[in-house]
Amino acid sequence: MHRLITAATSLLVVAALIGCEKGVDSPKLPSQAQNQDSTVDPSAQLEQTPASSNTTENSSDDQAPALAVEPYEIEGIEVSLLKVQRASGKTLNVYWKMTNQSSEDKTLVKCSTSWYCKYQLAAGTFGDGIYIIDSANQKKHMVLKADKKPVVSAVKTPLKVSPGSSIRLWAKFPAPPADIRSVSIYLPGVAPMEDIPISE
Repeated sequence: MHRLITAATSLLVVAALIGCEKGVDSPKLPSQAQNQDSTVDPSAQLEQTPASSNTTENSSDDQAPALAVEPYEIEGIEVSLLKVQRASGKTLNVYWKMTNQSSEDKTLVKCSTSWYCKYQLAAGTFGDGIYIIDSANQKKHMVLKADKKPVVSAVKTPLKVSPGSSIRLWAKFPAPPADIRSVSIYLPGVAPMEDIPISE
């Protein structure tokens, strides 16, 4: 009887030792818990996905070839036409960017007090801004207006662009007829950008 109790006790001790060696019910150290969480649960990476995808999207836009590139009237500034696209309501959107290729700050808009200052870079002043020409029909399209104001991007003024930096702009126009596949873009201070394809 004594031998049976001793044998049973020995088996229990061995089982307990085996359990300890395998780590059963052993508490995790904080560093071990963090390592497991970061490997198994990808929620932290998923939370950062929108930010990283935005960065990728912007960089791919910058790497896409421009439809046309011309120097601006201010030395060191380059204008890249990015897209001319049909939009809802029989309208046409034009997108472009202005990049400071020089080694010093460039002032693109000096005024700040008048209502039109924030629209000046995209729409010009008093009708001398961007327009498009449908060459097939010999028709000029000016920027659309809403409440007597141009439907274009607005900027904070006065506006300076630092070296290597860009500013993106857009303007909305009445769309030419559906069978017109290209237009010419006339931006103030830039040579004409002609026969630019329209994307749907």
